[in-house]
Amino acid sequence: MKKLLNSLKKFLKPKQVLDKPEDLHLYDTDATALFKNKPRLVLIPYDTEDVSKIILEIISYNEKLKNPKEKLSFVARGAGTGLSGGAIAAENSVLISLAMLSKLIFVDYENRVALVESGYVNATLNKALLGTGLHFAPDPSSQLACTIGGNIAENAGGIHCYKYGVTADHVLGMEIVLPNGEIQYVGSLVPEFTENGTAHKHASSNLKFKNTFSDLDVTGLFIGTEGTLGIVTKALLKLTPNQEAFITIQVSFSSTLTCAEVVSELIRQGFKPAALEIIDNHAVRAVNAAYNLGFSDEVKAVLLIELDGINEEILKESHRIEALVSDFNPLSYKTTQDVAERLKLWKVRKGSASAFGRIAPFWYLYDAVVPRSKIPAALQGVERIAEKYNLMLANLVHAGDGNLHPNFLYDPEKDPSVIERIFEASHEIMRLCVDLGGTLSGEHGIGVEKQEYMDYLFSPNDMQKMLDLRAIFDPEYISNPDKIFPIKVCKECHREVSANGL
Repeated sequence: MKKLLNSLKKFLKPKQVLDKPEDLHLYDTDATALFKNKPRLVLIPYDTEDVSKIILEIISYNEKLKNPKEKLSFVARGAGTGLSGGAIAAENSVLISLAMLSKLIFVDYENRVALVESGYVNATLNKALLGTGLHFAPDPSSQLACTIGGNIAENAGGIHCYKYGVTADHVLGMEIVLPNGEIQYVGSLVPEFTENGTAHKHASSNLKFKNTFSDLDVTGLFIGTEGTLGIVTKALLKLTPNQEAFITIQVSFSSTLTCAEVVSELIRQGFKPAALEIIDNHAVRAVNAAYNLGFSDEVKAVLLIELDGINEEILKESHRIEALVSDFNPLSYKTTQDVAERLKLWKVRKGSASAFGRIAPFWYLYDAVVPRSKIPAALQGVERIAEKYNLMLANLVHAGDGNLHPNFLYDPEKDPSVIERIFEASHEIMRLCVDLGGTLSGEHGIGVEKQEYMDYLFSPNDMQKMLDLRAIFDPEYISNPDKIFPIKVCKECHREVSANGL
């Protein structure tokens, strides 16, 4: 390791290389706090060329090792807001922090695209776009801190993804450092070229938007792969025009089941709101206690519906929604087109995280997906599982795409066995959702959290094909290893590829 450090310090400044235990401890987990592992080193590149050089030095170090078990791998990390352990270092792994790759390189207003470095913060982009009539649509709950690179790694969604799509729907091209250290461009992002047709010496600093895709566009292939195929260093993003008007609707009900049934009926009748969120009884009580929102004890669930578009059209749509909802005997029905009042109505959803913190020092935010028609059954099942394991539960649901977010609030000092019970409950929730026709993740990714559940959906042959594809990009298995797939499957595949090739 000393030889590697000496090589790295030839092109990295001392503050770009962290190896002290107290520094490494800061990077040993993500926002789950339930999975931890210290990296061997933390390296902080300033640009794409630094990332490439770091990977080449790791490869050179591994080639000189006499014992292959000492081989180093690497993992990229953005802001550490992930919730599945995807950016936690594996054993004997170097963590590459992309926090300093944080530039907005250009905005092309005519073509509605922006080029950013992967460490650029999601919400900062929309702040930079204020007054332009454009915005970046993906809005995960952590958007004030999470980075574009992290959004790409997990294919993040957010509150408005039902209408506007997830991250994959808004990325047009990328600059990627492959696991062999090569810098490549995919999609509509291309480097400038010199007069003789060769790439500019500093190509990654001279990029442009090409309004056509290459013959083989693998942009979508990289999105959601959690850094296992390489490291994204820049992204060309599609920008969305702002809508003329909005209407926010907040409806309260005497049961979560009724609230979920309203969602199913809205979808069945063809409504496609910009946002559709369920907040269950436990979450409503927590937020109401924290912010005195005025909900009575009768309220057991709240539904938030947001429409956007041409004002005349969404007004008509809101009247149709009101008529539909009235058949389900709501306790209250509020609407607004005022910005300040909109924030108040959304407080019951967006104030949940801080409200949970008043109840317990920790909470585990889970992520699973069911067909929208199965949301009522899923919520009932999750409630039964929480009761079985004596867990404090609060449910939040991106109802438009069936994305469930059960939150388990806990204090391990007062209840030493609670973490073990949370994992047992998580196992049953995942099996419940898959049995209802759902899938493993809506937006948090697989990481280490759900890798042992992959065989709920995929056969060994399915997973082998995925790992074969991965091995095309990373034959040495050094780019964020031991993630997504069950550890046993990963190890067996790597031995097979190493011995036989593809």
